[in-house]
Amino acid sequence: MGRRRNSNQSRFAQQQMDDEESDRVVNERMPMCVGVCVLMAIVYVLSRSGAAQSQSNGNGGNPLPADPNVSNNNSASKSAAVNTVVLDDHATSSSTASSASASFDYSKCPEADCPKCPSTSSTGTFSTSSSSSSSNCDGLVDPSTVDMGALRAHALASTPPHIIECSAANDGEDQSACHLPAETRYAALGQKGATLWMTGCSGAGKTTIATALEDRLVKEYGKHVYRLDGDNLRTGINRDLSFSEADRAESVRRTGEIATLFADSGVITLVGLISPYRSDRDEARKRHEDQGIPFYEIFLDVPVEELKKRDPKGQYARVESGELKHFTCIDDPYEEPLSPELTLKTHELAIEESADLLFQMLEKDGVLIGAPKLTPPGVGLPNPDGDEIIDLHVPAHLKVERTIEASTLPKVLITDMDLNWLQVIGEGWASPLKGFMREGTLLETLHFNSILVDPFNVTGNANRHERQTNFETFTDHQPPQRVSMSVPITLSATSFTVDSIAESKKRDVALVTQMGETVAILRDVEVYANRKEEIVTRMFGAIDMDHPYISHIYSGGDYLLVGGEIELLDRIRYNDGLDKWRKTASELMTEFQAKGADTVYAFQTRNPTHAGHAYLMRSAGEDLKSQGYKKPVLWLSPLGGWTKSDDVPLDVRVKQHEKVLEAGLTHPGGLDPDATVMAIWPSPMHGIRWTHRSTIPCQIP
Repeated sequence: MGRRRNSNQSRFAQQQMDDEESDRVVNERMPMCVGVCVLMAIVYVLSRSGAAQSQSNGNGGNPLPADPNVSNNNSASKSAAVNTVVLDDHATSSSTASSASASFDYSKCPEADCPKCPSTSSTGTFSTSSSSSSSNCDGLVDPSTVDMGALRAHALASTPPHIIECSAANDGEDQSACHLPAETRYAALGQKGATLWMTGCSGAGKTTIATALEDRLVKEYGKHVYRLDGDNLRTGINRDLSFSEADRAESVRRTGEIATLFADSGVITLVGLISPYRSDRDEARKRHEDQGIPFYEIFLDVPVEELKKRDPKGQYARVESGELKHFTCIDDPYEEPLSPELTLKTHELAIEESADLLFQMLEKDGVLIGAPKLTPPGVGLPNPDGDEIIDLHVPAHLKVERTIEASTLPKVLITDMDLNWLQVIGEGWASPLKGFMREGTLLETLHFNSILVDPFNVTGNANRHERQTNFETFTDHQPPQRVSMSVPITLSATSFTVDSIAESKKRDVALVTQMGETVAILRDVEVYANRKEEIVTRMFGAIDMDHPYISHIYSGGDYLLVGGEIELLDRIRYNDGLDKWRKTASELMTEFQAKGADTVYAFQTRNPTHAGHAYLMRSAGEDLKSQGYKKPVLWLSPLGGWTKSDDVPLDVRVKQHEKVLEAGLTHPGGLDPDATVMAIWPSPMHGIRWTHRSTIPCQIP
């Protein structure tokens, strides 16, 4: 029994070893078997494709049935047969000679041993004929008989046009749900994405002008820009494409897709391609429009004779000698854009002039700022500081309600200077401020001559200047945008006023003029120390009580300031006969648009206008026109508000300006009244340089 048991155990052990060896052999040979099966399947499919190709009739040798949706423009150029494939950026070979077949070496396949091989020339290039078989000596498909354009068109037609990128997006809906919101991305980058598609014949200047524009945008403005052209595309993604019509179309399609992705990411993308066929460019435009991305078609319109004179690469000379065939704009067609966004006749413009026109177009459309463009379309004005138009007047339907509310609130008496500042804030001239400065905002102004803002809440700091100051909860992630703010805008109050606010237990107060008129509500007040010496020394660099504004600061409240947001109950009027010239920022922008302004330049004075001023105004307008602007509009901006004792009174200066507008200085040195606007600048301060950029920017000559 013991021997039998030992024998069984021995047989079991041997069987186990045999099984393990079998498994090892299977594991070693299985990949080889799978590979052989896959290879046999590929050979079978290719041989069947070759058989189908040899049996096809009436389809120009295409391996697939003709697709009625595939464009067949310029079929004559597609069927043209040549014996040599010329790998040049503008010469086109026959569509039957694809890039794959151009590199296939049939000279190594002897015709005697392999009669089905295409005949070869002594140079090693191949020619095709109707008698040639579609298979080579191995029974595989002959690449020279494959129409890659038709094959690619069939594949694209069989592919769903939209693929759902994430579970958050439903079929047929916008894919933006799968990405960072465009508004947030553009606000963080400080620019929008857009594609400038420059098209034109060889030598028109596409790359040269794109390079000049890229240089300016990157170096001078710090924008994210990238150029796509035939050179950098054909070294990589388009390396497999020839210069047949079908491959040109595919080159444009791929470039359009890349440009769409680049622009969607916030990059200003400059495309420089001949892209001769209108339908191909229209498809690239549609891809951008479907994604809501700006697309500009720029046509470089230069006569062929001028291009022949330029001929930077010597290609036109090669065409004349017969060396190059199927050269676009010569013996291959070029379809001009029907409605380009901009046409550049580069033979009449300097390189920088062309780049300036492109820059102005981007500037007018708000591409160079990250926020949505708030100023009128077509007017070359930037957004107001903080990317928000400020108008703090109470809506008409709420005026009675707010007036009744104001009568129940603690009263704060304001000076004439405070009233001036109230107008500045309420009408949007101190954007993005919506009230007198809180303590944190004041400290930023004193120490940095600017304030940090986050209008789109990129860092979670939206409305930070409208919240109670708390130095213990300041975020480590500072707002991304800095706004110039060099002058403290504060409201002083006496200790009596502060005590009355505290006793009322209310967070809002009513602002009352010295004439007893309630003009505004101040919301969510904040009371803090009025550090007069710190304000004066940091603002002026000295303490001199003979300085009128320093004297004004020291005459203010009992060491306390009140800060908060305001609601104007009505327009602030002074009833001095000049109120019609006191226009808000929004009213001025509407007037600029009505005059057809494409840019605005301002001339501010605190003295009467003289001949030297008139010369500067006229020459500034001429300079802007020489830069390509069609309708620069001049804003005459006499400084209003408080004046020094030796200043010419405001009404005298305004009346002089009125005469200028009425008469129009039509003689040499004069102004065009149809291109001139006047509005009083409501600055409460004279004798102090006001460096804060207003809602309406000034282009100083």
